[in-house]
Amino acid sequence: MNITLLCCRHFDVLFQGKVKMLGQTSSDEAYFKKISQALAEVGAYQPTLVVDKQRLDHNIDQLMSVIDRGFDYRIVAKSLPSLPMLKYIMARTGTHKLMSFHMPFLMHVVESIPKVDILLGKPMPIHSVRLFYQWRKQKNIRFNQSRQLQWLVDNLERLKQYESLAKELRLVFNINLEIDIGLHRGGFECDDVYRQALTLIDKSKSLRLSGLMGYEPHIGKIPVFLGGSEKAFRKVKTDYRAFKYSIVDIMGEEALTNLTFNTGGSSTYPLYTQPDIMNEIATASALVKPTDFDVPSLKHHKNAAFIATPVLKVIDKPEIPMAKKLSKLMHTFGVLPSKSCFIYGGNWLAKPCYPSGSKCSGIFGHSSNQEMYDLPKNCDIKMDDFMFFRPTQSEAVFLQFGEVAVYDDGRIIDWWSVFEPCKLETTSSIKTNNSPE
Repeated sequence: MNITLLCCRHFDVLFQGKVKMLGQTSSDEAYFKKISQALAEVGAYQPTLVVDKQRLDHNIDQLMSVIDRGFDYRIVAKSLPSLPMLKYIMARTGTHKLMSFHMPFLMHVVESIPKVDILLGKPMPIHSVRLFYQWRKQKNIRFNQSRQLQWLVDNLERLKQYESLAKELRLVFNINLEIDIGLHRGGFECDDVYRQALTLIDKSKSLRLSGLMGYEPHIGKIPVFLGGSEKAFRKVKTDYRAFKYSIVDIMGEEALTNLTFNTGGSSTYPLYTQPDIMNEIATASALVKPTDFDVPSLKHHKNAAFIATPVLKVIDKPEIPMAKKLSKLMHTFGVLPSKSCFIYGGNWLAKPCYPSGSKCSGIFGHSSNQEMYDLPKNCDIKMDDFMFFRPTQSEAVFLQFGEVAVYDDGRIIDWWSVFEPCKLETTSSIKTNNSPE
């Protein structure tokens, strides 16, 4: 442990920490104490992921005010990896469309929600696609891939791989082409290669064009000197329109009928006013609003997901190991906190939000076992009370706690399980389908 570095770190954050401590309001304190009481009543004295159902409903209402302008809504399943939660949102929004990003979770959803409509959110290796059809045959799943599944393809080589497998299985694959509309994270550009892909699909008996998918989270991050978000959004729409024009040129105007033109994300969905170019919006993180989505476009959304964990120990005047006199001096100058605590667990992708002004201690650093947090001077938290954090993201954090506690008006009313990957019983090869779909 570098004592000099530790001292400098504490001096550096001293005033910042004091400013943060002023942010606590009585309403915040009352809110988290109500959740604490609800958790205590059900004996949830371990790290727990909590979703506030009323705040979730509020965020769904905000989303639907945009979707109701004429868009279809597709839930991004990776961001809310819980079947009961997905089913609740599907019922609340009236959608049966999901976007999936992980093959084991795709299998889990298909097995559990037979009528679901799936669009892959990233291209899958051809070996994973083969594995899916092997699993479907083993499980005898009632899932019509010709009507309920769109594979995302990002380049011509992968498209040829998919065509080859579809021929082998005597199936017709629905192909949604990933297009680059400014993010530059791969996908087709609007060029000759894209036109070759459209031509291949048009002539193939094993492939069917089902739509386009253009992701645009860069819109809100473009600095003013490069044109800002408004210019970026205009370019996104212009680029997307050009990709659609190419479909018309090669396949004809009628080819646009019933295609999925997917776009959007949690930070950009409020920008869309009418389905003139894109007709489907995908989002999910905005419904629970982790800290990565504390952006101006979501100021009307509420924080709906929290990690609650018990306080194991409260330490008055914490000391640096082997530095009792130095610690006393640092307390005199207010560099070391007057109070700290050790929590049950820690080191999550999350930021402390209650007690306000709490921050990870520089004395011991991060710990997944008992993480230490510096507390405000006037904080009255004690052993067995709960400390609260806001996840920075939902997709990874939700999977760490087993079940999600559903909080509603002072009570834990339900527990929502999280995704469990499906497993294949064997690794045998797929046999040719004698009844083509």
